[in-house]
Amino acid sequence: MSIRDNFFRYLAAIILAGALFSCGGGEAAAVTMPTDAETLALISRGEGLIATNCYSCHSTDAPMNERLAPPMAGVRSHYLTDTSSLAGFTEELVRFVRFPDKSNSKMPGALRRFSLMPAMPLPEEELEAIAAYIFYTDMEAPDWFEAHQKEERQAMDARQELVAEGKSYALQTKAVLGKNLMAAISEGGAEGAVGFCNTRAIPLTDSSGQALNVRIRRVSDRPRNPDNAADSLQLEQLNAIRDELAAGEKEVFRLTEMEHEVIGYYPIMTNVMCLQCHGEKTKDISPATLSALEALYPEDQAVGYAANQLRGIWVVSMPREK
Repeated sequence: MSIRDNFFRYLAAIILAGALFSCGGGEAAAVTMPTDAETLALISRGEGLIATNCYSCHSTDAPMNERLAPPMAGVRSHYLTDTSSLAGFTEELVRFVRFPDKSNSKMPGALRRFSLMPAMPLPEEELEAIAAYIFYTDMEAPDWFEAHQKEERQAMDARQELVAEGKSYALQTKAVLGKNLMAAISEGGAEGAVGFCNTRAIPLTDSSGQALNVRIRRVSDRPRNPDNAADSLQLEQLNAIRDELAAGEKEVFRLTEMEHEVIGYYPIMTNVMCLQCHGEKTKDISPATLSALEALYPEDQAVGYAANQLRGIWVVSMPREK
C-alpha cells in the first residue's frame, strides 16, 4: 500500500471520528463516509476553506444573541435529507451561496432572524469543496443549538398546522362559490355567470369567512372587479407565489404572522372552464359573455389567461388564539 493511500485512509478515519464524536449537529440524515482519494481530498480542502471563509459569521460557539448567521450545523440539518446525494446537496447549497434569494433558501427562520447573506464571490470549485465538507462532516454546534432546534421544530409544526387550516378555509369558500357559480351557468350560461359574479361573489366570500370566523378575500394583480385589486403587500405575496410556481414548486403558499392574526396566501389557478370568462377574447369568450363583461366591468383586466395560470390569490386572515 502506498504512502498516498495510507494518508487518505488516515484522513477518512479522522473525519469519521469527527462525525461520530463532535457535539451538537441536530438531526441531519446519516451519511456514509467515502473512501476514494478524490472525494477525501475534496473534503480536506473544504475544511480549510470553510474555516477561512465561513466561520467568522457561521461561528461554532457564538451565543444566540451575538450571531451574524446560523451555525453550520443548522445549515447542514436544513439542507441534508435522507435522500440527499452529494451532487444534489452541493447544487442546492452552491446555488444559494452564489445567488442568495428567498426563493431558493431552505431556512425561513434564519432569513427572518439574519436576513439574506451576501453572495460569496468564491470560485465554484471552492464552493463545491466547502459543500462536500459540510455534507460529510457532523458539524460542531454551539451548546444552545439542540434546544433551539427543538423550539424551531415545534414552531414549524405549528406553522404547518396554520398553513393547512388557512388552506381548508380557502377550499371551503371555493366550494361555496363553485356550487353557486355552476348553478348560475346552468341557468344562464357563461353570460349569466358574469351577473352572478358581479352581485354575489364578494358577499358569498364574506359570509363564508364570517361562518368560519376568519376574513377571506380573493385578490389579483389583474382584477375584474376593482374591489378585488391586490394591495402592495398582497402583490408581493402574489409575485412570490408566481415565482415558486414557475420554479416547479407543488405545495405553494405564503404565511405572514402578525401580532393578532396570521394571514395565509394561496394560489387561485385557472382551469379550462374559467376560460369562458377569463380566456382570450377572440377565442375563448363568446360574444354574449363579452358584452356582459364590458357592460358590468368597463375596467376589466382579468382576460387573456390560459389554463393552469395564476389568476390571483386567496387571502385568509385568521385570528390568533388568545
